[in-house]
Amino acid sequence: MLENLITVTEPTVEPVTIDEVKAHLRLDASNYYLAPSELTAELAGTAGNVDDGVHRYKVTFVTADGETEGGTASAAVTVADKTADGQISLTNIPVGDTGVTARKIYRTEAGGSDYLLLTTISDNTTTTYTDNTADSSLGAEVPSTNTTADPYLTMLIQAAREMAEAYTKRGFITQTHRLELTAFPRGTAIFLPKGDIQSVTSVVYTDGDGVEQTLSTSSYDVQTSWPGVINLADGYTWPDTKKTLGAVKITFVAGYGDTAADVPQTIKQGMLMLIGHYYNNRESTIVGTSASEIPMTSKSLLSPHVVSI
Repeated sequence: MLENLITVTEPTVEPVTIDEVKAHLRLDASNYYLAPSELTAELAGTAGNVDDGVHRYKVTFVTADGETEGGTASAAVTVADKTADGQISLTNIPVGDTGVTARKIYRTEAGGSDYLLLTTISDNTTTTYTDNTADSSLGAEVPSTNTTADPYLTMLIQAAREMAEAYTKRGFITQTHRLELTAFPRGTAIFLPKGDIQSVTSVVYTDGDGVEQTLSTSSYDVQTSWPGVINLADGYTWPDTKKTLGAVKITFVAGYGDTAADVPQTIKQGMLMLIGHYYNNRESTIVGTSASEIPMTSKSLLSPHVVSI
């Protein structure tokens, strides 16, 4: 019986935080996304609401962790008469690296020096915007400190978690998977991978006529404590299926819990040791060591949590 495991939804948080990684690596607060370069601001030649006077613009990058300080200020744009030139065309709005989820544009009031929120661009692709906003409608002041995280550290956290999950054969933070089988087993039990099972969402199969069916929950019981098992209920048998990969699809939720606090500390410490190893050894190979090998210290922390059936 062939099987295939597909991750349907990734965990929404990681077992360790950027701050924990920085503390472990003894890094200072300078590890973050750099603030954006300047944008281009020019009169649009159209009547509008931007108040008469001199205006400048700054852009910030927004990530899952926070927001940069304001970037390089644009050249000054002067609105002499908003009834003729009251809109400003913004182009070349900076685009960030992977991890930037949005950009915010800040503008000064006429003749002012404080940069106030003009708009949020909720993507990392748009490079143009037309400003038609009066000073009275501007929002909060641009941040003076950078609260984003180094994208390299974010990448290392994910890589270490995936490596540790593969080694332990577990899912740490709540995540959804789909186990695909070519058929139901000959026995009465289906063992589920990924360690602690929180719930089984559905058991779907393709019958002999090629029609997809959902197995009634009354026909099976679920053991959620390790190892996770789906057992046939008394008096039931597995239905016949079409002979094809994915004839049986079992969607289930696994993980210790929804937050990092639910994950054993030894796993988190094992991840931190892995992150430190990756941070200090950035090349694809290390003399005398396999690049894909988990260091012994991490193994000793992770090994008690390895799932074996």
